[in-house]
Amino acid sequence: MAKEFPFRSMRDWLEYLDDHNDLVRVDTEVSTVEDIAAFDYHSVRTPGNPCFLFENVKGYPGWRIASNVHYGRRRQAAILGIDDVSHLAREVGLRLDKRVSPMEVSTGPCKEVKIFGDDIDLTRIPFCIGGEYEGTPNLTAGLSNKMDPDTGWQNIAIRREGIAGPRTFSEQLVQAQQDFQIWAKYQMRGEKMPVAYAIGVDPLSYMISQTKMPPGVCEYDLWGAFTGQPLEVVKCETSDLLVPAQAEIVIEAEIDPLAEELDGPFPEFAGYYVPLTWTARAEVKCITMRRDPIFYYMAMGLAPNEGLDMAIPMQAGTLYNVLSKQLPGIINVHEQAHAIYIVQVQKAISKTIPQFAQLVGQAVKVAIPYACATLVVDDDFGEDLENYFELVNYMYNHFVATKDLVVIPGALGSTCNAAEFYAGGIGRYDYYVMDLTEKMPPWDEGYKRGKAIPGKGALARVEKELWPAVFGSALK
Repeated sequence: MAKEFPFRSMRDWLEYLDDHNDLVRVDTEVSTVEDIAAFDYHSVRTPGNPCFLFENVKGYPGWRIASNVHYGRRRQAAILGIDDVSHLAREVGLRLDKRVSPMEVSTGPCKEVKIFGDDIDLTRIPFCIGGEYEGTPNLTAGLSNKMDPDTGWQNIAIRREGIAGPRTFSEQLVQAQQDFQIWAKYQMRGEKMPVAYAIGVDPLSYMISQTKMPPGVCEYDLWGAFTGQPLEVVKCETSDLLVPAQAEIVIEAEIDPLAEELDGPFPEFAGYYVPLTWTARAEVKCITMRRDPIFYYMAMGLAPNEGLDMAIPMQAGTLYNVLSKQLPGIINVHEQAHAIYIVQVQKAISKTIPQFAQLVGQAVKVAIPYACATLVVDDDFGEDLENYFELVNYMYNHFVATKDLVVIPGALGSTCNAAEFYAGGIGRYDYYVMDLTEKMPPWDEGYKRGKAIPGKGALARVEKELWPAVFGSALK
């Protein structure tokens, strides 16, 4: 029977893609050193954006590697069980207030093989290298699990881990993220922090990990918000952390509060390599996996890429959820690239409340601390917030820098941003808000002339009658 939503494992999702002729099986030998990353680089720049299951991995007999399986709004909508692809972020935002706690089970496929002590060897797992200057292989698709030692709250996120040896790796812990706050508590206690990295989990778990929920909310509770069912989880072997029972691989480790590991360079999704830095060091305590595990590689590097694309509707959905509760007239939200947000508001509101765009921008920065910029547009923009021709048109017709630009110098930014040093140091950026909405009276005279497009009657006649008559199919 063909798999359908909800998909409980990565295998269910791959079967669904295969059934819909949306999975390319590659039996030609490929290397983990840049080959798979190059496939993904070309895929996201090719019509259809093919996703892959590599079945002949050089140096790793028997292993298979899946990649690019979350890329594209069509696939993401199927994962989320949402039909309205054009308003994906808004539909996500409307679901985020629901909660269904995960259900702990005694065991699962991720427990079929258990490896401890001297038998642990990370080099036997096909971690990939994505760029020619990348320092070490990296785990880019590990669902990181950490637990607050005071409250028991478990935080879920995707973090990058650099493989440093058979039993050690580095993890990038970013100050603006919640798991860094958990890590700080262990540092203050002088205690080791248990962590677990689940690889090859079901696609919805990956998607919900990209939401930005308040501290205290476990992202696994959101799995049920989309499916109406609890996610099955199992307890780790060396800690109380819970991980998806259907995961392909689980790496359990501890991070010492005093240990450091040299990390980098790495080709980040912001488009440039991050430099060598000292980061947290993790010591592997246990590995559990399926008997025939499928490794999952998530391409990063210069956008577009799978890792960034998967996060866009979830982070934008989180922001829609927050803004719509705080401010009137929020229509939709889009995340452009990394940490740049386009917020669409009702013109009737933005032309009534003075400096409304500034209020929106301030709310965005509070909700997403590492946000770099917010662009506010109105409902005349249209439904497609990814329409860059319209965005440039708005910047030309709606924006006067001396009046419509607000800058907060030296604000918290993204440590992946190549401009951070110029802006004031690592992790700093000049946050700004661009008001691209139609101006308030009396400065709105120019907009009353109307947009320069064919009349509604002509557009409707071509769409419904003439276009199908000429081309044989409806206008898309």
